[in-house]
Amino acid sequence: MQLPPYSMKKHIALVGLLAIALSACQPAGQGGGTIKLGYIGPLTGDAASYGKDTLNGVLFAVEELNAAGGINGKKVEVIAEDGKCTGADSASAAQKLVNVDNVSAIIGGQCSGETLAAAPIAEAGKVVLISPFSSSPDITQAGEYIFRDYPSDALKTKAIARFFAEKGYKKVALITENTDFASAFRTSLTKDLGEDAIVFDEMVDPGTKDFRTLMTRLKKVEFDVFFPNAQTDAVMAAMLQQLREQKLAQPVVSHDVGDSLTLPEIAKDAVEGMYVINVPAFGEGTGFEAKVIQTYGKPQATIAIVAHAYDATMVVADAMKAGAMNGTAIKDALAALTNHVGIIGDFHFDVNGDVVGVGYVVKQHQGGKIVKVQELSLDAPSATATGATVEDGSGAVMEKEPGAAMEKKPASAMEKKGDAMEKAASSK
Repeated sequence: MQLPPYSMKKHIALVGLLAIALSACQPAGQGGGTIKLGYIGPLTGDAASYGKDTLNGVLFAVEELNAAGGINGKKVEVIAEDGKCTGADSASAAQKLVNVDNVSAIIGGQCSGETLAAAPIAEAGKVVLISPFSSSPDITQAGEYIFRDYPSDALKTKAIARFFAEKGYKKVALITENTDFASAFRTSLTKDLGEDAIVFDEMVDPGTKDFRTLMTRLKKVEFDVFFPNAQTDAVMAAMLQQLREQKLAQPVVSHDVGDSLTLPEIAKDAVEGMYVINVPAFGEGTGFEAKVIQTYGKPQATIAIVAHAYDATMVVADAMKAGAMNGTAIKDALAALTNHVGIIGDFHFDVNGDVVGVGYVVKQHQGGKIVKVQELSLDAPSATATGATVEDGSGAVMEKEPGAAMEKKPASAMEKKGDAMEKAASSK
């Protein structure tokens, strides 16, 4: 078993110091009668499907905003940067967006490493950064200006532990791609399952596609379930194919990376039957999905990713419509938000900027489709099976109109967030 990976926190601290030294006190970019929104995500490479889906969600939201007259009479412009699912590229993108383009806010990153690297730069420039897809628990303490409308893996691994207990999976084989997202997920999963439950625990370099040696070793291990902890569906597909090549027939369970319609195209029959613990398929089977497909074509991963990006853009736009026209005001408005009605349902943010109101379901790959098979509750003693039905994104919720007006929390809630972030910053 290899040692845990080098932590990003030292890198983040250094980048943060550099950002403080380079950033000037400039107002958010609203010159020329336009409002600039930045985007950071993987537009090339193995994770490009996430990037293209989330960028389309942002562009779709901006199209709707501009068609309705923009924000307070100003048109909205999107400046998109390729974070390539790496910290270095994301940091460069954030520097440009904050210090050159002077954007009002950033939608991104998508990969957790992108968000963690961009966070100190956004923080230093007092620019809100809201991620629609990053789930690393480390983002919780990333800064006062950092938000996300996608839940933390600290909650997801608890849901997975509950599912494993229900299924009787006591011995877990785990292979982890050495990225910020996957490494933090490994830490959280090990904590919630218990170290004794992990009977095979290996970490590989980012982008690894050859797992045959590891799978040969795995054949000699007694385990109940295999967990492919990959950063991208391309790497996950290689794990699944080579697992089945070795005639290992144990069930497979994974996280949101496995919730991708690209995966059956790559992994073929090897993905059949794999369980996925993730957020519901928000937007599926709705007018929102139909409009997105008509405008941009079928999502490469899932409509839910598009929905999260759309809502992240709209919640920032609502803050600006209400008069929050600079980074600090937008940050305060999001911190004070009590409810936003979006495609992903009703949500708000806690004192750390993490989303509140988004839960999990169990899905399964069946015949090239991703089917919801079970609800998951973190509160009830056990999960409640619902029978296998094609996931519809909780249709009743999806019928609600996105972009509801913002309401304010008591001032003490904002003060609490500020105090928490101050303590976090001083402890880094």
